Formats: sequence, C-alpha cells, structure tokens
Amino acid sequence: MPLSPSMSDTRNVFVLIVAVMILQIAGGLIGVLTPLGLESMDTPPQAIGLIAALYAAGFMLGAWLAPRALATFGHIRLFAAASAMNAVSVLSLSLVHDAIFWAPVRVVMGVAFAFSFTSIESWLGSAVPEKSRGNVMGIYHTGAKLSLMIGPFFVAGLSPLDTRAYTWAALFLSLALVPVCLTRKEQPPLPERKSMPLRALYQVAPAAVLGALIAGVVNTGTQSLLPIYFESFKLGGGGTTAAAIASAAAWMGGLILQWPAGRLSDRIERRLVIAILGAVSALAALTIAIFGTGLGEVGVVVVLGLWGAGALSFYSLCVAHAIDRTPKVLIPQVMSGLLFVWAVGSIIGPLMSGFAMRAAGRSGLFGLAGLLLIVLAVIMVWRVRSKPVADEDKMAEWSPVLPTPLASVKLDPRMSESSEKTGPEAPPEPAPEESPEPEVEVEGGTESKV
Repeated sequence: MPLSPSMSDTRNVFVLIVAVMILQIAGGLIGVLTPLGLESMDTPPQAIGLIAALYAAGFMLGAWLAPRALATFGHIRLFAAASAMNAVSVLSLSLVHDAIFWAPVRVVMGVAFAFSFTSIESWLGSAVPEKSRGNVMGIYHTGAKLSLMIGPFFVAGLSPLDTRAYTWAALFLSLALVPVCLTRKEQPPLPERKSMPLRALYQVAPAAVLGALIAGVVNTGTQSLLPIYFESFKLGGGGTTAAAIASAAAWMGGLILQWPAGRLSDRIERRLVIAILGAVSALAALTIAIFGTGLGEVGVVVVLGLWGAGALSFYSLCVAHAIDRTPKVLIPQVMSGLLFVWAVGSIIGPLMSGFAMRAAGRSGLFGLAGLLLIVLAVIMVWRVRSKPVADEDKMAEWSPVLPTPLASVKLDPRMSESSEKTGPEAPPEPAPEESPEPEVEVEGGTESKV
C-alpha cells in the first residue's frame, strides 16, 4: 500500500526528527539537573537565575553565529561538533561543583544547543515540501515536547550532583549524533538569514513582539526555577523525582492544548486566543502563589499542568499572528526577529524570577508569572481594539512552533519551494522600469521597507 504524501515526507526526514528527540531528552534532563545542582551547592536563588540567564545569552549568541558557522562547516559537521561540545560540557559539570565554574560552561552549552537546532531546523525546512509542511512540523514539535517530558525521569531518585545523572545527559547528547552522521540523505543548500531592525519588527506586528517577549520572560524564568519549587515535595519520593513530575505536568498541559488552541486561532482572532491562554495560565499561577501546598501536592501539580496549557502554547500563536501581517519576502526576517526578542526575554526572566523568590519566597515565582500573564492578556485585548483582524487572504494556517535558533523561510506553511508561478505556460511578467520597494502592512498602517 503506497504511503500518503505527508507520511512519505515524514519518512524522508525521520532521522532528523529522531535526532532532535534524543537531543531534547538530554535537554529536559539538564533543565532539571542544573538548578537543583546549583541549589545543592548552596547557591542563592538570584545567582541560579543569573546562571540560567547566562545560558539564554549563550543561546542568543549561538543563534547569531550559527548561520555563518553553518555556511562554513555544513549541517552534519556543525551538528556533530555542537553535540560533542555539549557532551563535554555536561560531563565537566559533574567534575567541578562550583557555581563560578558552571556559569561559563552554561554559556558554552547555550551556544552549542543553538548550533544543534540551527542545523536541524534549516535542514527540515529545506527538505519538507509546502504541501505537507504543517503535518511534518507538527510531528516534529510534538516529538520534541514528549522528549522534554521524558528526560527528567532518567535522573529520578538520584542526587542532583550524582555523576550518574550527568552521564545520562552526555549519553543522549552523544547518541543524537548517530542518526545524523549516518544518514544518506543529501544536505540541503545552506540557508541565508538577514536581520530586521527591532523597530521595524514592532511596526509589523506589535502584539507578536510583546507576546514573544513575555513568553521568554515567563516561561524561561518559571521553568528555570521550577525544580527548586518542587524539590521539597514528597511526591514520587521527593527531590529529582518530584521535580521531574512537575516538569512533565507543565509540558503535558502545553502538549494537550497546543493543537486545539492553534486550530481555534484559525477560526477567530489569534490575539483573542492568546489573551484567553494568558488569562487561564495567569489564574493557575496566582492560584499556586496564593494557596501553595494548601492545594495538596497532587493539586499543585494539576494546577501547574493548567498553567503549562496556557503559558507553553501561546508563543506559536504569536508567530502565526506575525506571519498573518508579513509580506512573504520578509517572513524569514520577522521569524528570526521574534526569536531574538524571545531570547532577550529568556535572559531577563530567570533574573526576575530569582529576585521574586528571594523577596517573596516560593510563592514569588508564580506570583510574578501570574502578573505578567495578566499583562499579556490585557495587551492582546488592547491590540484587538486598536487594530482589526488581518485580511482573510493573508491568514496563514497555524502550526505549532517552539522557540528555536533559526526560523527558515521553509518553515512557513504559505511559502512554496520556489517563487510563485501560475504554471509552466504562464507568460513572463514584463520587467518594471524601477523595482518598487516592498510594502509592509503594519498594525497601524503601511510602511515602505528598504
């Protein structure tokens, strides 16, 4: 029985999806180990937040350097080198238990993860045709989230500074090399990436920019200190097991609601859906902040899943909203710009969360998240009232998007494999005397871009 086109296209990039899933198992595992390990070394919360911010800074630096590195070394070699850098880095954390040493190592790991995802994302974007891109990318992101949920359970029951925990992470980082290095698929042409000034990006879609910033602040800040919040819980035996359960609950919430929220945003104004998600997650965060363990340990985990359902789902809707208002020729710049904004927020978030926990105790973590998510909901409602819905003919079909270091033009479901043509018999268009500048529809009018 012949495979459907979407299944065939998925099979063509299956090794890349498997590589990312293995890589994300290590990522989820490291995300739990790092804050717990730092706390075991008596590192204060604000310093833990600072080290998390340094990782985000390294990720942003890697995203900026990655296109040039990709053009120099190619997809496979860059991915292999980055995975090796990460494996060596995580093993070094188990050898030296000193927060001052961990800080620069986390910067290196941020750069390496950015290189790894750039290699895979650009390869996927080039290899998957337009007609099945949504389905394939949906499988890709679903697999990545499942891996992030699974990862922490490999260290359940181990001490945060147990060498075996870091060996598990290095094992998966090394294992991710196998499917990529042994693939017989031809590497795609190297992608190009041009930057867009942040002011111009904001003029294209203010709501998307503000939403991406808040996503970076809230999600990265909360998740970076989440293991510390749950370490004292007795759930599953406490310690790393309780932290793994909490992390999985948050990601499970986002996994369950992401597709329904995205499909709903194809039918009604996306910013209203983002506002609803923000309000739901704000309510959940404030409930945890106010009642805390009074809900019972299982109750807190359930409410945390509700927080994840909203907070971990709205970033992809912000991206889709920006695409709705962007000319096709500028989509790569806009998506890369949103990534940069998200990375800025991911640097600020852990710092703010660390200070919130120091000032208000554990309730400060979710109290800050709840307030910022209320701000998100208010902003989205305000933008809807300020600017009506985009034209129907410019609406892009939604597909889930995770913040990754390179958003290629091929990732957008509206982009074809080549320039738009009416068919092989279509007559060529006459060349104009002067090439007009592309016009960018912005939420407040139309701006000419050079």
